[in-house]
Amino acid sequence: MEKNHGMEIVRATEIAALTAARLQGLGRHMDILNDSRQALGKTLARLAVEGRLVNDRFKNRPDALQLPETIGAGGPKTDIMAIALEAYHSAADGRGGASSCVAIAEEGAIQSVPNLSMYKLVVGPEIGPVIDINQPPVVNVKRCARALRKYTENVTVCILNKARHQQLIREVRGCGARIRLIDEGEISGCLAAITGEKADIYMGYGYAPEGVMVAAAISCLGGYFEGKIFYENDRDKADASEHGISDFDKTYRVQDLIRSKEVAIAATGVSDGEFLEGVRLTANGAITSSFIARGTTRTYRKLETRHFFDFKPVF
Repeated sequence: MEKNHGMEIVRATEIAALTAARLQGLGRHMDILNDSRQALGKTLARLAVEGRLVNDRFKNRPDALQLPETIGAGGPKTDIMAIALEAYHSAADGRGGASSCVAIAEEGAIQSVPNLSMYKLVVGPEIGPVIDINQPPVVNVKRCARALRKYTENVTVCILNKARHQQLIREVRGCGARIRLIDEGEISGCLAAITGEKADIYMGYGYAPEGVMVAAAISCLGGYFEGKIFYENDRDKADASEHGISDFDKTYRVQDLIRSKEVAIAATGVSDGEFLEGVRLTANGAITSSFIARGTTRTYRKLETRHFFDFKPVF
């Protein structure tokens, strides 16, 4: 891509986050999701690109507002991945961890994946060479400790608080490592591990599309990712085949999911999470916390933006 679209896509994540903030804590799960999807779609439609929307986890879901397969006002062909509101249940219920994320890359760069579970290991750049998704969790935690020159007891592991992770949680606690449990918001948890701000390693099951967004972030920020898609039956494998996947035992790394350095990513917090603060409403506007990063230059910005609705209404 000849142009850096980072500042344009962060405007889209900001608008989606501000829209979601209006319904935060009201318990209206689908309303907050659909309103944020509509806001994100309208803003991305102004981009001077012809964007192919990939890995929309809510595509063809009858209760979700549908985004167009091609998005933008016309221009160079690109791939766009948009998550209008990650952790929408948490946002609707008044809990933390919700954010809006967009990645844009040159055409054909973003791998299409099925809407299935993916087991992930995510760490910062100094740890990557020593972890192995095929090893037991305790082995990876101890390798992480050695790479960081920490005691195992000082390593923090971020894990989604899900029933399927109870054995994983027991194993990690058994080796003495600290655990940071989150209800939702695996992208934020992975970003925390990549930067080392609130965690040293992220591990566990989540969604495959979110894994691609994490890979886009690592392409821009640095770090290391391994993921394996979980197939429950032949129907899941048939679904994966439609995305060009034939190796059902494959361990995915960043280069498998994001096949170019011509990529940019932006995210804005909706409710306070592991990596970004949520929207703070003021008397005449709001304050948002966002980040933008670009793969070719590794440029990374964290933004605090003050929105004054008296001058530029958002809604």
